Amino acid sequence: MTGREYGPTAGIKPLRQKVAELYNAHHRQGKESQYTWENVCIVPGGRAGLIRIAAVLGNAYLGFFIPDYTAYNEMLSLFRNFAAVPIPLNREDQYHINPDKISEEIRRGTSVILTSNPRNPTGKMVANPELARIQDLCRDHTTLVMDEFYSGYNYTTDCDGQVISAADNVKNVDEDDVLIIDGLTKRFRLPGWRVAWILGPKAFIKALGSCGSYLDGGTNVPFQEAAIPMLEPPKVRNEMRSLQRHFRDKRDYVVERLTRMGFDLPYVPDSTFYLWLDLKQLPEGINDGLNFFQACLEEKVIVVPGIFFDLNPSRRRDLFDSPCHHFVRVSYGPLMETLKAGLDGFERVLKKWNAFPDKQRGS
Repeated sequence: MTGREYGPTAGIKPLRQKVAELYNAHHRQGKESQYTWENVCIVPGGRAGLIRIAAVLGNAYLGFFIPDYTAYNEMLSLFRNFAAVPIPLNREDQYHINPDKISEEIRRGTSVILTSNPRNPTGKMVANPELARIQDLCRDHTTLVMDEFYSGYNYTTDCDGQVISAADNVKNVDEDDVLIIDGLTKRFRLPGWRVAWILGPKAFIKALGSCGSYLDGGTNVPFQEAAIPMLEPPKVRNEMRSLQRHFRDKRDYVVERLTRMGFDLPYVPDSTFYLWLDLKQLPEGINDGLNFFQACLEEKVIVVPGIFFDLNPSRRRDLFDSPCHHFVRVSYGPLMETLKAGLDGFERVLKKWNAFPDKQRGS
């Protein structure tokens, strides 16, 4: 590693070029329009990337989905140039982002749409052809900000290493208003490195690099240098194949255990390493996210209460009336032995509260 000086706030050119090559190899084969290093900005983590994007975007009606990633809440609260427009998703539709919803928001004047895909916390994703249709609807009307940090955790293609990305459907890399955020954090399991990237039109990327000089100062140069050999396309495909098989097995184990306990799971997650667990069937003392969290904590088990995924930047809703109040996010990210211990803790909570008594008697 040679980087001892301040680096460019848009990232070092060799890494920017390597990211462009990765996306061209995996998502732009046969397409005339190809990403170059000028379409890539390296940022010190996903949050820093979102902050840079927010600083560059002008006044906008910004649509976001509920539930979604908690950090969006802080971003939308900080930047007053956004009029935040919540778009609720529901259990009956399995938290699916329907293209008709997008079309409706565009007609209402929404000029920016921010979403994670694959989605935290529901474990759902939008894939082609629906993703392509959404991008077609937004083209020439709306800027799409796609948080793709969980793009490698795709269980829909028989764990063959395919990554889900809006980059597949971009017609012109310098004209389509599609900003893609990803990095080493999730699919390479290196959150401490704080190396992430944004892909988008050259003009937007240039502005993102400029605002980095006063927002965050740029990304650690030695870690950028270390990331370059990790992003060889064949190496990444093999890594994603192993990742998908490993996490699919853990997902299947958690789903089987929860179903055996008595929980009604309306769908099996097709991505990420999260499960959005509905608690409404439980006794009143533990049928909301906060109380279930407390009961689990007493058994040395951690879940995240659902209200933290109810993005509410204007504080207009009482969180106890939140559509996410009776949910928790369960992570199957930890080691298998940790998952087994955690689910044993779930069973102790259910037994203590006499939840699903028929299941308890049968166990």
